Amino acid sequence: MKNILIIFLLAITTASFGQKMLTGFVTNEQEEPLIYATVNWKGTTISATTDVEGYFEIERGEGHSDIEVSYVGYDAITIHIEPEEESVWVEMAGAVALTEVEVTARQSGNFTSTLETRNVESITSKELRKAPCCNLGESFETNAAVDVAYADAITGAREIQLLGLRGIYTQLLIEKRPALYGLAAPYALDYIAGTWLSGIQISKGAGTVQTGYGGMAGAINSELEKPNDGRKMFVNLFGSHLGRGEANVHINRKLNNNWSTGVLLHGSLFQNEVDHNGDGFLSMPQKQVGTGMFRLFYNGNDPFEGQLNVQVLSEDRTAGQISTAVNPQGGLYQVRQNNDRVDITAKLGYLGFEEVYRSAGSIWNATYHRLNSSYGNRQHRGEQRSFYSNLFYSTIIKNSNNKITYGGGYQYDDYQEFVDEADISRTEHKTGAFAEYTYKGENFTTADWWTEMGLILGLRADYHNQFGFLVTPRMNFKFNFTEDAVIRVSGGRGYRTANVVAENISYLASSRQIVFVEDLDIESSWNYGANFTQKFKVGKREGAFSVDAYRTQFTNQVILDVEDNYEQLLIYNLDGESFSNAFLTSLNFEIIPRLDVKVAYKFNDVRATYQGDLRERPLVAKHRGLVAVDYETNSKKWRFNLSSQIVGPQRLQNINNLPSSIEVNEVGHSPSYAIANGQITYAPSKKWEFYGGGENLTGYFQQNPIIGADDPFGEYFDATRVYAPTMGTVGYAGLRYTIE
Repeated sequence: MKNILIIFLLAITTASFGQKMLTGFVTNEQEEPLIYATVNWKGTTISATTDVEGYFEIERGEGHSDIEVSYVGYDAITIHIEPEEESVWVEMAGAVALTEVEVTARQSGNFTSTLETRNVESITSKELRKAPCCNLGESFETNAAVDVAYADAITGAREIQLLGLRGIYTQLLIEKRPALYGLAAPYALDYIAGTWLSGIQISKGAGTVQTGYGGMAGAINSELEKPNDGRKMFVNLFGSHLGRGEANVHINRKLNNNWSTGVLLHGSLFQNEVDHNGDGFLSMPQKQVGTGMFRLFYNGNDPFEGQLNVQVLSEDRTAGQISTAVNPQGGLYQVRQNNDRVDITAKLGYLGFEEVYRSAGSIWNATYHRLNSSYGNRQHRGEQRSFYSNLFYSTIIKNSNNKITYGGGYQYDDYQEFVDEADISRTEHKTGAFAEYTYKGENFTTADWWTEMGLILGLRADYHNQFGFLVTPRMNFKFNFTEDAVIRVSGGRGYRTANVVAENISYLASSRQIVFVEDLDIESSWNYGANFTQKFKVGKREGAFSVDAYRTQFTNQVILDVEDNYEQLLIYNLDGESFSNAFLTSLNFEIIPRLDVKVAYKFNDVRATYQGDLRERPLVAKHRGLVAVDYETNSKKWRFNLSSQIVGPQRLQNINNLPSSIEVNEVGHSPSYAIANGQITYAPSKKWEFYGGGENLTGYFQQNPIIGADDPFGEYFDATRVYAPTMGTVGYAGLRYTIE
């Protein structure tokens, strides 16, 4: 398979680049891009569609003189193209004010495009407003693909699950660059404010090789509000009945036609002592977080365009026993965590090629992260210095249906990390190169089957200073039965280096001794999957049905074993099988005008080999369900959002070797449970929105998540056996103020 991919990629690079093209952009009257506008040569079947930036490429031939441009909600227009013209800017004006058109063009808050070759689920800003969305982790409450869970009952650390696997196997991207890994991993979901997001793309299975060899289960890319098209000013204020307060402020300004700048600010504060279940421990950590991002964009007519982003963050958390708790050994068991972070990103693109279909760009990133934490008598401290660069060049082969991107990059990660007196520091260097070929045919008016397919073949090779050469092949293929029905298949390899302690800090909140049984190898896996998506209409009501099926097969994995010996956390390389089989089906439908219903069911079969025994992974629900109902009034002043998640039984860690004197509520498997979230939003004008709601409206919570809570300095203390929320119902209210 590897040899075939290499031969194929070498062959396509020798093809001709000489086909004549017409390129351009399609926008509305406010110069906002129109996505999926149709462009075709009048009197022919040659057509193209615009991408997310409103950009299109269409091949031209003898006698091609007029293009027709159409978009839902606008009258189609015809434009004459002179023979010497190579590019054109089309501005659609005069929207058709018909109720039927408005219904047809109604944007879904969560959708999967049938035109994308990869299986990518998009979450728009409309979907993000259905919840308070104070950070990235709270942006998936109404999403069926991604689950968010607490790692333990003390620290407040959360992590996602995708395709049944922990979030460490999903590559987190911010505007298409790897981010928030290493020492930032425990609280990565808290470091990006929800209001900063303009959208999220969830890529399932084998993704692009352009961003590295990570993303063994998929990737989550967060797009931030751009200063050149963002709101001039935005303010979000949030408060819960428990005393949690958050504030977000965005300020964007266009300095002139070429330069724009923006500032994104976020602050969070919670200082109350809340012991919901009466075990003497805080059910929510006290914390104060402050972060801000400065953005500077240049978009001109010069050969270059670029941007600079600088984010600074400081976080302090306090958890553990409440001030009135009493320990047999005296003193309080407390967890104190301090994180400071500086992240600088620059992007530079070159647009000076004579052929407009060629482009070159680069991404540069430098990060410094410092942590200083204590867990009872344990200390965890560290510093991370990272540098990342990625350069790429894109062009076409013969025509705009065939594109290829070449590139390469370098990544440097230096970790100075200590657990008590144990030094687990290391330095990594990774240098890599890639090539990615894309075929995209979307002409549904012909009988040629290849015009309804898409193909992406990617291959990259990296050299790692510790693990040598790593080869990553990936493939994505799609075939459209119609413009509204598509089947996709994908496959590929992925790697990652485990940051064992930082990614599993919940085990520091226990009495277990950390034992590295052997030197750890790099984690590696193969992922295979398929997706079917069908969009449909019943009368004038739109709907979509989707089925995902994926398997991730590990060839090596770092195993964390807490079941062999209750006093130890054993860490070793996989010796045997480890896999995840994930199945997801979902149905979205507009039942009556502006009343949307989403129903989803997920099945996960996740297993790994522990000491020669293949077992279910602990704390992974085999069955999950989601029901979401959203309604918006005709005036668009009122929005009502309600979602419910049903979580099936989860295998709990084996505690058979615990003394009988230690009380434990559940053994074997956890009970099934359901939680619900609801929100009501009132928008009296375009400037003001007021919202209020509740989280965990069913009030379900895990009664006694901490084992040995009455003796936290004893030998049987463990706060990692968490399968459900540790808090009951939480009410909140807030407001949003916008100046466009």
